Amino acid sequence: MAVDVAGPLDEDAFWRLKRGGASTAAALGALGIGDADSAAAAWVSQIEDESWLALDRALPGAEDAVAELRAAGWSPVVVTARRHSDRARAQVSRLGLEVAEVAVVSPARAVAEKAAELDRLGAAALVGDSEADIAAARRAGVALEVVASGQRDARFLRRQGVERVHAGISEAVAAVLLEIGPAASGSPPT
Repeated sequence: MAVDVAGPLDEDAFWRLKRGGASTAAALGALGIGDADSAAAAWVSQIEDESWLALDRALPGAEDAVAELRAAGWSPVVVTARRHSDRARAQVSRLGLEVAEVAVVSPARAVAEKAAELDRLGAAALVGDSEADIAAARRAGVALEVVASGQRDARFLRRQGVERVHAGISEAVAAVLLEIGPAASGSPPT
């Protein structure tokens, strides 16, 4: 998609920059794209279109991780920052993730709203892949495990002060379950 809104682009370099913590505009600018701010705004306006969402895939191991949480008695929830809640919910369903709820928050207020959702849910833990997830878990006071297979890479996540960064979601969920154990009967969802 970056090519469609910014012109010719080294996509591998773009995603290395993004996963390393750069904003879309900063990554485009670093790659010499003229008017990177306008190109980034175009990207934001299109990224949640159905045609782009259809290309998304769940993180490897996500379905098994959700099943493992359910088997331990927890009710997994997706908490995501998106502009279109209906599209986010449809995407989670299309990806086959059998979660108890999809809580959608504003990207502009992701940390505060994710923390509020974690509080509302009575969450025990969060598996995240971004600096917003880290800050939200800290604000909500829940256990946190971080994966480097999503939005940000391990190096960037460690610079956020995270002790453990997992290669994938399966490892992160295993660590969560070691920390919080199985759900007690009648426990709130994670």
